[in-house]
Amino acid sequence: MPHALLMDLCERWHTEASSFHLPVREMSITLNDVACLLHIPIERQMLDHPKKVSQVTGAELMVAHLGVPQTVAMKTCKDEYGAYIGYKMLNDLYKDHISAATRLIDAHTTEQIQERDSHRTSCLKWFLLYLVGCLLFGDKSNKRIELIYLTTMKDNATMGDYSWGGMTLAYLYHCLYEVSLPNGKALGGSTTLLMVINSVTLLNLNILFGFFFLVIT
Repeated sequence: MPHALLMDLCERWHTEASSFHLPVREMSITLNDVACLLHIPIERQMLDHPKKVSQVTGAELMVAHLGVPQTVAMKTCKDEYGAYIGYKMLNDLYKDHISAATRLIDAHTTEQIQERDSHRTSCLKWFLLYLVGCLLFGDKSNKRIELIYLTTMKDNATMGDYSWGGMTLAYLYHCLYEVSLPNGKALGGSTTLLMVINSVTLLNLNILFGFFFLVIT
């Protein structure tokens, strides 16, 4: 979606009604739109966490779920001024783990097999964190991802217990509120969902122009 169109939509967002006030009509994004566009669950539990997660908590999550040494985890959170990880570091660590797992592809001993499986698990969590952070809960800086989402990845089987659609929509609403403030400059969240507003607006405008053309001719 063009940046100019994105910013125009943000200017038309009314927080009180949680909707866009457009020339054609008032519109909003619903859970049904999320389910249809992203094909993620819109029921079950939401992720409940403090708005501000400490650097210590972020480092603990990296150590527990991603196999990152404590010193590296603390330095990462300190450099990002919070419980975040940058895209570049995420990519570098993913490559390190997948290279280590590839070297052990013909593992025979129990220790080697356990080490290989550990690297594979870390690769999977790195990749899932990247998908969640980029596609669903994009940071407005477009440079980092919140580590709190690792709490949903303790077990692959339990990831389906969360309402990813509900959390994505709630996060987008919050980001739209922030960008609609006088000092708001950038939009976070899943901007893919704004395709709903864009498509329906263009459709309505085409219908109006078509009707106008029929009237004047």
